[in-house]
Amino acid sequence: MTVAVGYTTAQEVITTVPAQELVTIDPAQIAIVNTPSPCDFTPVSHWSFGIKGGGNYFRVAPGALTRTYQMHFIGGGTLEYTINPLVGLGLEYMYNPYGHSYQLNATQTGELEGRTHDAVMYASINLANLLIPYRTDCWSKLNIYGDAGAGIGFYQFKLSDANDNLIVDSRDFGDGVPETVMAKVGLNLEYNISRTIALGGEVQYRYYDRANLGGYTISKGNSEALTATIGLRFKLGATGNKQHARNISMCEYYPKPAPVIIEKIVKDNTIETLKRLDALEAKNDSLNAKINRINDNRIVILAKDSAEEITSFPNIEFEFASDRITEDSYSSLDQIAVLLKDNTSSVRLNVAGYTDYIGTEEYNQTLSVKRANAVKTYMLKKGVPASSIDIIGYGEERPIATNESDAGRQKNRRVEFEVTK
Repeated sequence: MTVAVGYTTAQEVITTVPAQELVTIDPAQIAIVNTPSPCDFTPVSHWSFGIKGGGNYFRVAPGALTRTYQMHFIGGGTLEYTINPLVGLGLEYMYNPYGHSYQLNATQTGELEGRTHDAVMYASINLANLLIPYRTDCWSKLNIYGDAGAGIGFYQFKLSDANDNLIVDSRDFGDGVPETVMAKVGLNLEYNISRTIALGGEVQYRYYDRANLGGYTISKGNSEALTATIGLRFKLGATGNKQHARNISMCEYYPKPAPVIIEKIVKDNTIETLKRLDALEAKNDSLNAKINRINDNRIVILAKDSAEEITSFPNIEFEFASDRITEDSYSSLDQIAVLLKDNTSSVRLNVAGYTDYIGTEEYNQTLSVKRANAVKTYMLKKGVPASSIDIIGYGEERPIATNESDAGRQKNRRVEFEVTK
């Protein structure tokens, strides 16, 4: 008895098997049932950089003559590594001026010139992906980020009187440019214009752990600023079939399990073998009812030179990038184990594992062997002799479909069986 197993479809079952072998096949047993999914796996890039500009409202002492004097133009940029569509880590630089005219009392006025150069390490979280993991329509291009971080503010200021006489200089506090610990929290709204460019707007609150950034000490609290900016983000590596991690949803980042469809053609058509397998199928009516409810592709066993179907099994699946067999595949393997145990003296099972081309060749080769070995280990636990099972892994070799599309890669992630006398 020879069993050839491969990744195929219902139409291919009909076209690749001679007509005389398919005389009375029940069409319900070979129908392809695909589980609907809102997303497909999308390869991603991670790095991006941004530029932005806007205004601030800075609170320092001495205070400004009017509130409008406390507003200034600011600018800066970011460099970020987006770990996945939900979380990113980045470095931000921001130039924050805070000079203005001041009046301490009826007779004392002057000018304050000041600025900080802020370097901040921060973490960002995509609130849109957190709240709406399956994003469609306008949400597919719109993202809302929250970010928070801490860093160092390098500040300089000069305080002069009305006659332009210098009162105090920040450099008098020590050598070089003085610095202060600072922190920021922000909210960012970003719209993806294209794969590589996004337009965003952001508001931030910035806190400086120093009360005298302007030369006088604030009576209560420390110096702080509110900022509002708009800017552009440029996403690196989002070419070909890759999207940037900031452009996609969580369900696109994690692929759905790859189906494995197996076609068996049994060449031994003895009456006794058919009767024994029919009796085995009759004992598993309840299991078959569960199988019929599985929304995935099916494995079909057909008797060669016979008009009778022997049995059918549901799909065998592995978790993505893993050799762990999914629980839905156990019932299929159990039935295959029973079939092999009934024929241990006359048949051998050859298990071949395959992967798509995502990852290195060495990783894919190792993963394909692990998947084939996982099937063998399962069979051994079910009492199938080790001498009856051979395994081999081909990695990303021998693809049966193109690796340039999600559907093609899904077909190439498979396990093939061959049962021989």
